[in-house]
Amino acid sequence: MADELYVPSDRPKSDPLHLHLSDMWRHLTVTLAKLEGRVLDIGCGLQPYRKLLGPKVTEYVGMDRPGPYAKPDVEGDALNLPFPDASFDSVMSTQVLEHVTDPMRAMKAAARVLKPGGRLALTAPGCWPHHEVPHDYWRFTRFGLEHLLRESGFSHFTIEAQGGTWSTLGQMFALELIDTPFKMFIPMVNRMSRYLDRRGAREELVTCWTVLAQRS
Repeated sequence: MADELYVPSDRPKSDPLHLHLSDMWRHLTVTLAKLEGRVLDIGCGLQPYRKLLGPKVTEYVGMDRPGPYAKPDVEGDALNLPFPDASFDSVMSTQVLEHVTDPMRAMKAAARVLKPGGRLALTAPGCWPHHEVPHDYWRFTRFGLEHLLRESGFSHFTIEAQGGTWSTLGQMFALELIDTPFKMFIPMVNRMSRYLDRRGAREELVTCWTVLAQRS
């Protein structure tokens, strides 16, 4: 599957990425609005989520490596954040953790630059095809994220699944249909998957996770 620039939005049910990106947009709209003060966006890319931040944010700093799909205010990487300790009130990071070689080190770096009581808003994939190859290293479970959060100094965290088993299976199926004569069935796959998830989706397969945590 070729790499693409995926930007969450409220995609229509006819869109092959509806099940993933609409859920992510809904979660980020709620979660990012809770951040305040000086905010660091780790792996900011083209800063597509900056507009979701709430009125209590006083400053936004986007950090990323240079590249065609990045527009950072400050260049750097998630393992070696070029900022002093306790210099931010909030940290956000969307779909970055799977691309770092050492997720624990990245989480500890995020905790280091946060002030005590500061908030972290994070998304990370549970099930997704390879992307940004070869820099695609990890997929996460709820238990793995809990371990990373506790060991890196975060507390009072919530971890929410974006979609359940049916939505995840439907999303994978829709991706496979994109370049086939059967792509006309994508809207039906999306609608059926949503319907089945609403009737009781298990958290066995999850496309993505949303985390909101507080530094201890």
